[in-house]
Amino acid sequence: MNKLFVTLVSLYCLFWLAGCEEEKLEFGNKELPSELAIVSITDSVGVYDYTYALDNAELTDSTYIRSYIKTDSLFLDDGTFDKLKKDTVYYEGETAKLYTLPLILLPKYKNRLYIRLQSNARWTAPTIPFRSTRATWIKNDIVAGIGDAIIDYNINPRSSNPNSTVSTRRKVQTQYIITRDSSVIYKIQYSQKSMIEE
Repeated sequence: MNKLFVTLVSLYCLFWLAGCEEEKLEFGNKELPSELAIVSITDSVGVYDYTYALDNAELTDSTYIRSYIKTDSLFLDDGTFDKLKKDTVYYEGETAKLYTLPLILLPKYKNRLYIRLQSNARWTAPTIPFRSTRATWIKNDIVAGIGDAIIDYNINPRSSNPNSTVSTRRKVQTQYIITRDSSVIYKIQYSQKSMIEE
């Protein structure tokens, strides 16, 4: 009888402790505006300087246009409804900043590219390539994060044959780095030199 009592009290205490809810912790201060900045663009070889792309970034401010549907109906004296009226109401939302960087021309040999970010918000950088059948010459590893980070890109060589004379550049690939609330957006475009370019 004593063992049964101790077992029941133990189970009661276990359920009581398990039922206590802890306060959910949130990341950061949600009242601060989202910030995202590319601090540097470097490569593993260190021969090329990509700061020109940051210095010549084009800034475009745009305002999001939001909408909602407003419904209205008239209640008549006889207890019936008149026609239901639906209107779409448009209003201006928050303002977003779009930074468009000039084309970054990468060398023809195997390389790694590093983009260093500073942020106080959640952000995402979708993987390149978007389709597995296209543009496998450049790939990134980190697709989302919170706060500061370094995005690492693997760049495959233009050709394994050093005597190759391919005269065309790689097809341009576009990368967007976006804050979660879409208030800051970076658009970066990459291409790779042909085998006959220095």
